[in-house]
This record gives sequence, structure tokens and C-alpha cells, in this order.
Amino acid sequence: MSKTTIQRIHDFPATARLAKRERRVIMLLVSQEDCPYCHLIKEDVIRPMILGGDFKDEILIRELFIDEGETIVDFQGMEREAADFAHGYGVFVTPTLLFLGADGNELVQKMVGINTVEMYWYYLSESIRGAIDELKRKAA
Repeated sequence: MSKTTIQRIHDFPATARLAKRERRVIMLLVSQEDCPYCHLIKEDVIRPMILGGDFKDEILIRELFIDEGETIVDFQGMEREAADFAHGYGVFVTPTLLFLGADGNELVQKMVGINTVEMYWYYLSESIRGAIDELKRKAA
């Protein structure tokens, strides 16, 4: 197991303030503890991305666990079940990646599940670039 960890998110307003101040996209991995595909994405795609410094100045990478009993503070400052929060974005399958602005709105279409690990990095980088471009467009 890699020593590089993905920061778990519990406080969306704090993350949103940081994203706004640094003009970064929030890339949110919605996962579950016992999800083998979540572990695969983390080990084979996201952790190498963090170690390589890919997009480090453009995105904040966070992980949201939607296992039973997980609670978060949402973008409006309300405490709620993490799964309910994720369902509000149409997330019912893990892993799902959301690309959010500091306002909590999706910048590009979410990535649901995983088909091939070999192509995942390509699709992920395209989604990240699209989210960065949309964030810049909204700021202009």
C-alpha cells in the first residue's frame, strides 16, 4: 500500500474556500471502504498522479466515503449523511469522480465506474482539463 494518501473530506465549506482562493477544481472521488474498483483507481491512477505532481496547481483531490454512518458538512454548511450528499449529484455507483467548482456545481460530466484501467488516465486527464477550462471560463 502506498504511503501517499488522498485527503478524506468531511467539511465542504473549508475545501470550497481553499478551492476559491487558489482557483482550483475540486476533484472528488466518491468511494466505499470495500470497493475493489475504488482501491484500483486510487492505487493505479490517483496516487501516481499525486506522486507525479500532475495538475497539482489546478485541482484539489479529495475522497468522500459513502459507507453507512459517514457524515459530512455540505456546501451549505448543513450536516448530512455522505451517501445522501452523493445521491444529490446522481452518484449511486462507486467509484465516481466529480469535478466541482467552489460553489459545489459540477464543471464537467462525472466519471462513473471504470471500464479499462489502461484508458482511465486518458479520460481522467480530459475531464480534468475540461473542468479547469470551465472554471476559467466562469471566472472570466
